[in-house]
Amino acid sequence: MKQKLSVSNTHGRPGYLLIEGLVSLVIGVFAIWTIMTMIAYAGNRQNQNVINFHSYLNLLESDRYRFEVRRCQSFKCVLYSPVTSKTYRIEQYQDMIRLTGAYQGHVPSLINVQHVYWTKSRGCLRTEVTFDNGQKCSAYSKLAFKD
Repeated sequence: MKQKLSVSNTHGRPGYLLIEGLVSLVIGVFAIWTIMTMIAYAGNRQNQNVINFHSYLNLLESDRYRFEVRRCQSFKCVLYSPVTSKTYRIEQYQDMIRLTGAYQGHVPSLINVQHVYWTKSRGCLRTEVTFDNGQKCSAYSKLAFKD
């Protein structure tokens, strides 16, 4: 009796499984890396909101302008700078807090804002901000009130 030798598929299949396993491993690593990057981005966005809020406070309390509060309503405040001898408004516009002068133009002071609320509390200007992601920040700024 003659025996048949089958050489075609026995040696080719193990190599194919090795490559298939490596490709699956690479795809899995990329999927995990993508998920980790998205989680890190979400955490950084909250940190970025806090950093931007403190930058806004730095502008409001800076010696460059030495702002005095002329009028304060819940949705906007009128500020006066004795350094520049100009009147400024700070208000929410769309999804940002902007600083405007008497003429055209504005400076975005804080972005990704859902709601802002200003009040006079304990001789200070209190700013309460709710960001688009639901995060809330609040601060008291020691500014002079000139009614």
